[in-house]
Amino acid sequence: MIQQNDDRLLQEYLDRTLSAEEIHMFEERLCNEPELAERLIKYASDDLVLAEWGAAREQEQAIPEEGPVLSSAARIPSRSNRTVVVSVMTSMFSVLFMLGGYFLYQFFSSTPLISLSEGVVLSSGEPVKNFIKQTLKQGSAELHFPTGAKVLISAPASYEVTGNNSMHLQQGSFIANVPSSGIGFQVDTPHGRVIDLGTLFSVQTVEKLDTRIQVYRGKVIASLMNQSGGIQSSKQVSERHSATIDSAKNEIAEAAVTNSLAEKCGILHYSESVILQENMPDTLATGKYQVFEHDGLAFVFPERMQVTLKSDLQLVAHPSETTAINRAGRISAGTTVDCYRIYYDPAEQEGTFIPVQGEIHFDRPILGVILDRENLTQTDRLFHPLCVGDANRSFVHQGTETDTGGKDPKARYDEVAISADRRTLSFMLLSGERFVDEFRVIVQSPH
Repeated sequence: MIQQNDDRLLQEYLDRTLSAEEIHMFEERLCNEPELAERLIKYASDDLVLAEWGAAREQEQAIPEEGPVLSSAARIPSRSNRTVVVSVMTSMFSVLFMLGGYFLYQFFSSTPLISLSEGVVLSSGEPVKNFIKQTLKQGSAELHFPTGAKVLISAPASYEVTGNNSMHLQQGSFIANVPSSGIGFQVDTPHGRVIDLGTLFSVQTVEKLDTRIQVYRGKVIASLMNQSGGIQSSKQVSERHSATIDSAKNEIAEAAVTNSLAEKCGILHYSESVILQENMPDTLATGKYQVFEHDGLAFVFPERMQVTLKSDLQLVAHPSETTAINRAGRISAGTTVDCYRIYYDPAEQEGTFIPVQGEIHFDRPILGVILDRENLTQTDRLFHPLCVGDANRSFVHQGTETDTGGKDPKARYDEVAISADRRTLSFMLLSGERFVDEFRVIVQSPH
């Protein structure tokens, strides 16, 4: 039931000016009041319409500290520049004040935006037309929305873009990274609707079955739609929870994210800054990078399991040591191992360097890590999933550079360490907009 001050609450909710207690109470109402949830969607859409009066504010140029030594001298192509049109910005401010939109002004002045007139583009920069069905038969496609939302779709999939902050997924799966500027990002499926509240989440839908949502960070609102396109019921899905929208059973079933994937991978626990993903996207696997961009979050991908070494493998057994002789290690031929890829790609603008710290606890001994570009390339034939059946394939790597004792003592390096019991990997990775950090972790396979 819509109450007298709900318009104010909706706007303050989008502006993030409510207290923690008010947010909790309001989100409870969103889950139980479909009409209120629909008004939230409308408010988010109205915000985007107003944004079309102007272009994006330039992000404040961070004063670079003394440059850290990053994991690679190689640079990947820079991301698209954001257009700023001062005259149109002036129009935006005039309209906002004329409408009495003080709260909207605060929202847009604190959140960098891309001009909505640019539309949705692929990572290559190629524009994607609205309301045109797209079919992805193999590989993956990365959509960049003007609001900052990024969606990585995996084949096979069928989808279409329906607006500057919305899409329809008919069939397939994707993972979406939505910053605060993209709050309200909407995904429609044959079974329902998902509204993002600023988060990292994935959606998988099978056209004739159901839609499954998994939230890694933040929250979303999952809605069951009726035949006329209205919201029948809604449920908030919180961090580390999943939900299934089942139109046949006419219900939304929510559950805590199980540890089945972690257990299958031999991982007992990992920190909040780590996201475990079962499959590595093709774009990342082939070295194109610019996927899973997120400040302060590292991803771990199981690469290959149960690999029996045909020859001795040289690697870094003690990465926190500063001399080569103390760092070095060797795994004997005949040993069976599992391999994981750690990956970190911050999204901030060029000139800033963002750290991420994390821990991963394995149920088996960590034999060592492979850090530098050259050794990553050399071990692709053993551990890279795309080298199965074609060991001669080559890929681009950037690596991770830790302090080996002979470098500039004033520089800041990546840090990787293995606990004394060899069960816990800890790291502090420091990277910038044009770089990524990546390394392999080699763990003893279960008997």
